[in-house]
Amino acid sequence: MSADQTTVHAEAIGDPMTQLDYVDLMLEERESGTASASALLSGLACGLGILALWFAPMIVGFIAIGLAVVGLSIAGNHDRFARTALTIAVVGWLLGSVIAILTGNSPISISLS
Repeated sequence: MSADQTTVHAEAIGDPMTQLDYVDLMLEERESGTASASALLSGLACGLGILALWFAPMIVGFIAIGLAVVGLSIAGNHDRFARTALTIAVVGWLLGSVIAILTGNSPISISLS
């Protein structure tokens, strides 16, 4: 039996198990590299979305939204964390933009006077 965990064969009770049979039965499947990359991009997007509340929301927020969209496209529609990261990035960008406009404290602003 191979260690790639593709199929599990029913064996007779009296047959001894090999190490590979035991590994196939006991270990959980590993996450793929794309799932790990999606989680990293989504986590970075969450952090940047929160940072967009205080610092340069038009730049940091757009980067956060871009990373969240890439993470969501890698993960597919089944990953709850990727959808949550996109929500946090968009809300951080939106609230950060509103706060920067109302307070006039945006570090990157254009003065019209």
